[in-house]
Amino acid sequence: QNCGKKDTLIIFLTLERAELVPNSPRIASKDQTSLLAPLGQAAKMTCDATGEPPPMIIWISPTNEIITSSSVRYQILNDGTLIIKKPGHSDKGVYRCLAKNVAGQAEKRYALEPGRKPQIRGTAAPMKISFGQTLNMPCTVEGWPQATIIWTMPNGLVLDRPQVIGRVTYYSNGTLQLRETAKFDRGTYICKATNSFGTSTLSYPVTIMVFPPQITSAPPSITRVTKGSPVTLNCIATGIPKPDISWTLPGRTTLVPNNRFTVLGGIHMTEDGSLVIQDPSLMNSGIYKCNAKNALGMDFKHIYICFELCNMCKGIGNKTQNRFR
Repeated sequence: QNCGKKDTLIIFLTLERAELVPNSPRIASKDQTSLLAPLGQAAKMTCDATGEPPPMIIWISPTNEIITSSSVRYQILNDGTLIIKKPGHSDKGVYRCLAKNVAGQAEKRYALEPGRKPQIRGTAAPMKISFGQTLNMPCTVEGWPQATIIWTMPNGLVLDRPQVIGRVTYYSNGTLQLRETAKFDRGTYICKATNSFGTSTLSYPVTIMVFPPQITSAPPSITRVTKGSPVTLNCIATGIPKPDISWTLPGRTTLVPNNRFTVLGGIHMTEDGSLVIQDPSLMNSGIYKCNAKNALGMDFKHIYICFELCNMCKGIGNKTQNRFR
């Protein structure tokens, strides 16, 4: 503008859309991802893909079926995220996310493992068992995937698979069996169940019950018998393990159950530990000794056999009783 005159310059601009160069899809972290999904809890799988034009997201199930839309089992979000609402055992497997456009495709994989931490049935409670008996300690485990069961014994021995070691058997169902229990088997036995979701343990405090022998029933210390009349001398003993009964005769001969040896007078032992004198005579008089023995010790009782016709029976009682007290 000059001295009242005005010049005008008009410029016309034409905008043209530039051609976009297609870029193939790219997915961050394309490595396969392992995903642990607790049973019944929703599992989420993302698929962050970029590209030009923006890629289309397609999910493929472990059975090679295309998951195209939300359903009772699945939900697909706007950003392409796949949600499995309540994963169960049948949902286990590899899920593939495919990001596609005109320039190509990219893939991301998820290895889904539904499951839960192992749970061991039963409760920890002290176990008592008699010496020499068989002890079974179950370890029944629930959970998915199947747990690995490891037993640890009181002496530190670890059993990580079913096997037999001496008196110990680890069965494939998880049970630990201990045969012919001994005093040194006492202690705490630990069952540990482990899978990819966690670990559970169950402890068995074990007590081995042992008692030395004690004769609880025996004939009087002086027992009078009649010549020719059979006599049975009973000897009952308690103890853990069960005591073995034997009899020592006046001539120092020792009889045990099932011993076929029979001395003069038809003396023999029965299976229950009783001593039988089938045809007693004067030569069978004397001191008989009942012995009860187990791994922890021994107990015994003396019995003096006296015949009614034997004058020695008179007045011998006090002397004999004092002798064996």
